[in-house]
Amino acid sequence: MSERESSAGVSDAQLYGWRQRIRDIDSDVTALALEREKLERLVSMMELVASEARLLDNATGPSGQHPKFLHQTLESISPREKFPKAVLAIVDRIEDGATYEDVRGAILNSPLAGRFRSSDKGFYHALARLKARGELVEHKGHVFTPRNLEVFRRKVAAGLKKEKIPESAEGGSPIMDTALGVVARHPGIIAKDVVAKIAEELTLRNEGSAYNAIARLKQRGRIEGFGRLDRQLRIGPNAPEEYKRIASSGVVISLPKRTEAPSGRAAGASEVGPLFGSPQK
Repeated sequence: MSERESSAGVSDAQLYGWRQRIRDIDSDVTALALEREKLERLVSMMELVASEARLLDNATGPSGQHPKFLHQTLESISPREKFPKAVLAIVDRIEDGATYEDVRGAILNSPLAGRFRSSDKGFYHALARLKARGELVEHKGHVFTPRNLEVFRRKVAAGLKKEKIPESAEGGSPIMDTALGVVARHPGIIAKDVVAKIAEELTLRNEGSAYNAIARLKQRGRIEGFGRLDRQLRIGPNAPEEYKRIASSGVVISLPKRTEAPSGRAAGASEVGPLFGSPQK
């Protein structure tokens, strides 16, 4: 008995075979989708492993600052670059955290060195603005990008890196800490009076060491000058928060105003400024 055919001339067997093939294709599509999903997971895992391997390789380097790559970063900075962008690029490259001296040294080795030597205020205010915006974060006296700090903490937890030690605890000068405290408590004070107050608290071999400490604090933006000839001192934008809090409750010292100098111009006059420096807008 022959197979029954439809009015279109297709047998039941052929129709069954086509339907079975559709089911096979659907099954293959499902299997392929599952295989694709598995492969995508494997690719993602291997990319993560490769990324972590690069981080671990960097972590075992001697400095964690990648001098070759930092040099390339400095070469890419334009002489007309704005300080915030340059500072962010430098800190991002120094993955294991940079001190302010590290960043300052990098700037002095970059095409921005001339502008920095003319005036360093733009540099220090750039640091302060980046921290205020959360693009840079401070950790134990070092500055990081948020991503680099997260990676650094993982390295420390894994025993691949040692935790940072705050500057004042790694051989930093007690004179500098004392100077910061004096300026925070007496915003508007002049350097000569700061040195006198340091001498009341510490034994100074010579006053020069105290003046040098003040100069270094100014270089780092932790204190800054204001008023006429920048003689008066106040806490700078890069000072630790504890000193800013002390300064915020202080009263600015006003220098006596001299109405006439031998040249005929006003001399010694000073305007009362804010209690501590803040980023320029």
